[in-house]
Formats: sequence, structure tokens, C-alpha cells
Amino acid sequence: MYPNDTTDQAGDRRRGRPRDPAIDDAALTATRDLLAEIGWDATTMVAIAERADVGKPALYRRWPSKTHLVFEALFGWVGEQPPIAAAADPDDWARQSFAYTLGLFARPEVRAAVPGLIGALRDHPDLQASLWREFGAPGVAMLAESLRHDGVEPTAADRDAQATMVLIMGSSMLVGLLGDDASIIAERLPDLIRIPR
Repeated sequence: MYPNDTTDQAGDRRRGRPRDPAIDDAALTATRDLLAEIGWDATTMVAIAERADVGKPALYRRWPSKTHLVFEALFGWVGEQPPIAAAADPDDWARQSFAYTLGLFARPEVRAAVPGLIGALRDHPDLQASLWREFGAPGVAMLAESLRHDGVEPTAADRDAQATMVLIMGSSMLVGLLGDDASIIAERLPDLIRIPR
């Protein structure tokens, strides 16, 4: 998510030592572990540095804030091929998307981080855009293409795909926050989505 080289305000690339992937991995793992163990508030950059056995300056060279580090720790897997890529049709896409997204927001580290992360995202428009671009957009593109293939007008297909993803992400996030009490509701959600085509 963040390059090895740094870029100054004029856009000129500055050469530096390549990032050590072992430090990245240790910091990301420590972040996820701490979130699950002690929650958002207690997961500080100092705590992460101590758990990862790295210097705090090394963290700040890679991530400008705790919010950026948590964001990458939770959503840095976006390069993986999601299972929805093999969906047979829009309804199957909705079912698989719900399963995938509900599973994500049920993870202990995600459940612990989401309330604080939502609040912190207000101050980080770059991460707001990244969340949509990297988490939502690939699925939206898959669904929109499927809808266009079914004869839906392109603009309507894009709009309906985006709206469907918002419903899936929002409801999955809320179910994750509610925990086991919402498990029965979670089972019903895919059947309530009707994708127009």
C-alpha cells in the first residue's frame, strides 16, 4: 500500500534504503494481535513497536499514523483474488459477497478496530477513498459487468452494483459489531438482496 521510495511535496522521488519486509510483516502481525487482545484504544504505536520488536521511527517511516497502520493490517490483503470472482450470476455474487464480507467483519481484530477506525477515518480522506477503491471497487466491477452482460444499461449497472456493495458492506459491518446476537440475521441477509436486471 505504501511504496519503498518516498515522494516529497513537489512529487520528486527520493532514494532511500528499501523497506525491510520483515519489519512490515512483524508490525502488521503485531497490530492485528494487539487489536484482538487489548482493543483499539490500547493499541498504540508504542505498543505495536514493542510487540513487533522494532523501533517506533521505523513504524512512522512506513505509516504516518496508527490509523494508516491499522487500515493496512486489516485490509492489506486486497491483492488476493476474492472468491466472488467465480460467481455464476448476480444472485450468486451477492451470496458469496455476503459470506466473504461477513467473515471479514467477524474477525476479532476487525471487530475490535472498527468503531475506532470509523471515527479516525473522518480525519483521513485518503483512507476513505482507499477503503472504497481497494475493498469495494473490485466486487462492484464484477457485479456491474455481470449486470451489463444480462442487458442492464451500463450506467444503471454501475449504480446498482455500487448500491448493492454499500448494503453488503454496511450490514456486514453492523452484524460484526453486534456479534453472536446477530448470527440469525446474518443468515437471512443474502436472501433479502434482490439485484434488478
